[in-house]
Amino acid sequence: MVHRHGTDELEAELKRLQDAARERRSVDGFARAAVEGFVWAVLTGVCAKLAKDSVRPPLFFYPLALLDLWLLGDSVRWYRRERGRLRQESAALRRLREVRSELGIDPPPEARP
Repeated sequence: MVHRHGTDELEAELKRLQDAARERRSVDGFARAAVEGFVWAVLTGVCAKLAKDSVRPPLFFYPLALLDLWLLGDSVRWYRRERGRLRQESAALRRLREVRSELGIDPPPEARP
């Protein structure tokens, strides 16, 4: 069997990239950010209605308002973190395609229809 120079390194990189590509963890973080954002929007509506309709807001308004602010901040934090993770995943997938093309597993991008 004839091996080209550097094939072993490319195959090792291919295995590492395939393992990394299977773990699409950014999806879970985006889902968490979306759920928190939805709950934040609903809770904002509840707090706004309490503030508008009450002469003096009830005592439970203040913990709800704090929870609302926390949800907003946490949702933004998760979204930003996962956006960075998505960039890393996209770069890994791009490199995986390049390695597969170099090893002759997939045709080069120019030869694809």
